[in-house]
Amino acid sequence: MNQSSNISNIFFFLSLAFFIGLGYFLFLPFVKIFLLSAFIVIILYPLYKRLNSYIKSDILSSLILSALVLLFIIIPSILIITVFINEFMALYPEILKKISKAQSIEKIFLSLPFVSDIQKYITVNFNTQIDIRSLLKNILSFVSEFLMAESKAIFLNIAFLIFGIVLMLFTIFFLFKDGENFYKWIYKLVPLHEKEKNYIVNSSYQAIQGIVLGSFLTALAQGILSFIGYFFAGISFSLFWAIMTFFASFIPIGGASLVWVPIAIYLLFSKGIITAVLFSLWGTFVISTVDNIIKPIVIGEKANIHPAIMFFSILGGLNLFGFIGIFVAPIIVVILHNLLNIYMERYSIPN
Repeated sequence: MNQSSNISNIFFFLSLAFFIGLGYFLFLPFVKIFLLSAFIVIILYPLYKRLNSYIKSDILSSLILSALVLLFIIIPSILIITVFINEFMALYPEILKKISKAQSIEKIFLSLPFVSDIQKYITVNFNTQIDIRSLLKNILSFVSEFLMAESKAIFLNIAFLIFGIVLMLFTIFFLFKDGENFYKWIYKLVPLHEKEKNYIVNSSYQAIQGIVLGSFLTALAQGILSFIGYFFAGISFSLFWAIMTFFASFIPIGGASLVWVPIAIYLLFSKGIITAVLFSLWGTFVISTVDNIIKPIVIGEKANIHPAIMFFSILGGLNLFGFIGIFVAPIIVVILHNLLNIYMERYSIPN
C-alpha cells in the first residue's frame, strides 16, 4: 500500500511539473502584457475599491477604470512614443550632417580633460589614433538602428498593436473584476506560514506601489521640467530630449543627469558660458532635485535596496523583459530580499 502511494505521488508531481511547464510556454508570449496590466491594476486598485463602494457593481466599476486606463495611460503613451520616433527621425539627419561637416568636433571633445587623457593613453600604449567623428557616427548609427527596429516592431504591424491594446484592456478589466479571487487562490497555494505569507504580500505590495508609482511620477516631473529647461535654453528638438530625460530618469545611477549634463556641455560650446551655467543650475537644483523630493515621499522605506543592486537588476530586467523590466526587476529583487529575510528568521541567522 505504501509503495502504491509513493508511485501515485511521484506520478502526480511529475504530471504537475509537466503541465506547469506546458502552461509556462503557453502563456509566455503574453507575460509582458500581463505584468504591465498587473502593475496598472495594483496601482489603481484602491481607486477601484472606492469606486465600487459607491457603484456596487464589479462589472461597471471595472469597465469605468479600464476606460480611464485607455484614455489617460495607453493612448497618451502611444502618442508620446509616436512623437518620440518622429522627432528622432527628424533629428538624426541633422546630427549626422553636423558631425560630418563640423571640422572642430574633435577639438571640442579633445578639449575635455578626461577625453584628452584617454586618447593620449591609447595613442602611447596601443599606437592607435581615435577618430572622434567616426566614433560619434557609429554610436548614433547604433542608437538609430535600435529605435528603428523597435518602432518597426510596434508601428509597422498595426494589427499586432491593436490586438495588444485589446488584450491588455481585457486583462485589466478581469484583473479589476476577479483579481481579488485570483489573489486569494494563489495565496492558499503558497506553502508558507500565515505570518510569512502576510509579510511577503504586504511588503511586496508596498514595494510595487512605491517603485512603480514613485519612479513614474519622478520621471514624469523630470521630463516636464527638463522640457522647460531645454526650450528656454534654445535647444532644438526639446520634446525629444525631454522624452529621453523621462526614460533616463528610471536609471538609478545617473538618472536624468545622463541627458541634461551632456546638453549643458553642448550649450557651453554652442551658446556660451552664461547660458550653460544657468541651464546647469536649473538641471542641478530643479530637474535632479525633484528626484530627491518625490521618491522619498512615495517610495520611502518600501524598497530599501542598495542603489548598485537596483542598477544592475534594472539592466538585467531591460535585457530580459524589455522596457517593462525597469519595473519588474526591482520587484523581483524586493521579493528575493523578503524571502532571504524569512530564511534568516527561520534559521535564527543574525542580521
